[in-house]
Amino acid sequence: MKISIFGKKIEIPEWFHEKIEDTIEKTTQKYFDNIIDVSVTFSKLPASYICQIHVHASRDLSIRSEGTATEVQAAFESAIQHITKRLRRYKSRLLSRRGKKAAYNEFVEGRQYIIRPDQEVEEQENTHQEQLEQAIKERIITEKATEIDTLTVYEAIMHLDLSERPVLMFKNSENSRINVIYRHIDGQVVWLDSGKNQN
Repeated sequence: MKISIFGKKIEIPEWFHEKIEDTIEKTTQKYFDNIIDVSVTFSKLPASYICQIHVHASRDLSIRSEGTATEVQAAFESAIQHITKRLRRYKSRLLSRRGKKAAYNEFVEGRQYIIRPDQEVEEQENTHQEQLEQAIKERIITEKATEIDTLTVYEAIMHLDLSERPVLMFKNSENSRINVIYRHIDGQVVWLDSGKNQN
């Protein structure tokens, strides 16, 4: 397992590096056989520190957490506690995945676009729809292939929770339709079903 530790304008001493690596290994090995990589990033606010941990557990599962505290070590401990709490919640499901890796290799190929925000065109009242569409195309920063995983609704909610993504698209393994879930502002998870089966 590769563990990368970064400090944004913060020096991380060697003894703390070792503590981070040891803690990460002990925390994750309970749930995963072969972690791909882990990144731990520290940054400083005027009155506190932020620690962000990103665990790339497998091809189709990433886990993210964040901790904030007035001291660097406390921020790391907060982030680790956050990850541990959610891993414990899904422990039985995560452990069962070890013997079912082949089933998780099914995916639909899609496209991912990153669009630069720009309000200038949208704010013009007389802008035609064609101009708006063209403006959006011109603001595409990157375009790449992406994999849409095949999951049950429960598994999709688990992925959403563990990765802290704002939204997740997946192929529903129960009906082969493209579905989307996202977390509403009130904390509830909203599930959308396209109603169209994929060939």
